Amino acid sequence: MMIFNYNYYLTIALLIVASSTITKPFYASNIDSLKTSMESQQGEERLKTMLLLGKAYQKTNRNESNIIYKDAFLLTPKNDLKQSASIAYKIASNYARLRKNDSAVKYYSIALTNYENNKDTFNVIKTSYIKGLSLQHLGEFREAANCYKSGIDLFAPYWEDHEGESDIKKKHLAGMMTSYGNALNYLGLYDSSLYYATKSYTIHVEIGSSSKLIANALISIGNAYMMVSQNKEAINYYVDAMEIYIPLGDSVNIKKCYNNIGMANKRMGNKAKAIKNYEKSLEISRAMKSERGIATSLINLSGLYSEKGEKKKAENYLLEGLKMGKEMGDKKITSTAYGNLATLSVELDKFDKALSYALKANKVIKETEDMQLLQSNNLLLSEIYEEEGNFNLALLHHKQYKTLYDSLFNADNTERFNRLQTEFETSKKEQEIVLLKKDKENQILENQILKNQQATYIIVIALIIILVIIIGFMIYLKRKKDQQIHRQKEIVYRKEKELTKSELEKSKLKEEELQQSLINKSKQLSTHALHMMQKNTMLQEIQNSIKDISKNASVDDKTNYKRVLLQLKQSLMSDKDWVVFKLYFEDVNRGFYKNLNEINSELSKNDYRICALIKLNMSSKQMASVLNVALNSVKSSRYRLKKKLGLDIEADLEEFIRNI
Repeated sequence: MMIFNYNYYLTIALLIVASSTITKPFYASNIDSLKTSMESQQGEERLKTMLLLGKAYQKTNRNESNIIYKDAFLLTPKNDLKQSASIAYKIASNYARLRKNDSAVKYYSIALTNYENNKDTFNVIKTSYIKGLSLQHLGEFREAANCYKSGIDLFAPYWEDHEGESDIKKKHLAGMMTSYGNALNYLGLYDSSLYYATKSYTIHVEIGSSSKLIANALISIGNAYMMVSQNKEAINYYVDAMEIYIPLGDSVNIKKCYNNIGMANKRMGNKAKAIKNYEKSLEISRAMKSERGIATSLINLSGLYSEKGEKKKAENYLLEGLKMGKEMGDKKITSTAYGNLATLSVELDKFDKALSYALKANKVIKETEDMQLLQSNNLLLSEIYEEEGNFNLALLHHKQYKTLYDSLFNADNTERFNRLQTEFETSKKEQEIVLLKKDKENQILENQILKNQQATYIIVIALIIILVIIIGFMIYLKRKKDQQIHRQKEIVYRKEKELTKSELEKSKLKEEELQQSLINKSKQLSTHALHMMQKNTMLQEIQNSIKDISKNASVDDKTNYKRVLLQLKQSLMSDKDWVVFKLYFEDVNRGFYKNLNEINSELSKNDYRICALIKLNMSSKQMASVLNVALNSVKSSRYRLKKKLGLDIEADLEEFIRNI
């Protein structure tokens, strides 16, 4: 039921009229008055006027405001930590509004230090969060995440003593969690990102935060889903968020939604939809004169135009985006532009240019610690070095790519992400049920209020009848809409059920493929080990045959035989086969060498090899052949290995190794 509050709307109208009378000349006259007063003032009185003047300039000229604030900062006594922190915070806020985030971070740090020394926990929490936002705009995600986490950790104990006070609310905690979740995404911590994003959403819903804050949390959740390639789910959250932003006229976040939807569509291969959404984002960004939005959209569009064969257009977009990223000091945009330019150069067979761009990208990415960008750039560097014939560097960067890939998408993280997803969906449905119950209770209460009003205001019975008719019609529309929503939810539920079944079948198929891959890798490992054994056996037989022949050979021939024997010996002692063996073995038995190292970090290369061969169930005789040593030497090595691993003489070494 809608209750019209005419006094409220009258007040709003008066405020609008009053605000229209506050013009620039008013600010100008106020500034002139303050300047005149300050000329004859000294000490604390002058400082107070300077602060008023700095605040007045904030309305018209933030650069001039900062000049005044900086003079006030120097005039403030060093032992007045509260005042110094407050002024530093004002300077930082001006720089943030001017998009000079490097300077903003500097003064937020000064303010933060003074607040900490003054034990002002509330302002420490607030400044940590705001500083994190400026760091994130610079692309320094690790530092930004640390700031958000610091504020989150301080909130709980502070809340216990200050719950209900006007300056601290749970929505502040939820806001920090949303930003922290976004920063964790760039660091590759997708399960933690989803945890904080959903936690933020839950808090906002529970306390009835504004729809914009709820929409911000929805975007953060969508980002987490997109990073683990659940792009359809991500798009659903972005669309839900955009439906909230559009009525609010929030252009900044609307263009962000279009950009993210475009990115998700690109990942799914829907190029036409991706271009459409990126161009909408670019259109809004240009209208807003948002350099960050324009640069992001240009870089995103460049990849799609490159795929369409419009290489020159793609390059121009990337160079324009790179220039804007550098001017803003945005390391995220700069590193992405460099990386995309490197990819484009590879497509054009310009490998020297590609290498230059990729190395520049790597340098900036390491500063931002954007793990997904670092992963893809290492793969690109590996391909470039391989094309140029530099196989050592190609292998090095491929290993770095593989390490990052395994850390980002290991089974534990995926399992935790899926568990958090299930918990959130369940919690979300429970919250929806609670909200529906509250709506029903509110509706009953409103009807009761209506009855009381009818009894009380008999003299305006005609007006009440009209109001009841309007309300009844609105209730009818609401119920009709609720029925439509209910039917839509049933359709969505059925689709989700079908999708879950399909995903389960895909998961089973993927598991079978992984199992087959592991079997194939195990066969490769066994084949390689057998090859090493056969090769060493054959070389040893040849070596013994040559030794027998050389006994009756001439002096000159003996020299030649010795040279051949030396070559055979070097071949038997070569580590090349072991390098390949180690790669195969680690691919099949991940963490095996790491676990051995945790048991005893002083194990020798030979110890590791014997452990690996035992893991493959080789007999001592087979190990002697592979290692090119005597059988007694293998037995001695096994005995020494037991001691190094802390085992008793009677202990079963094979059983112990198999359980590692």
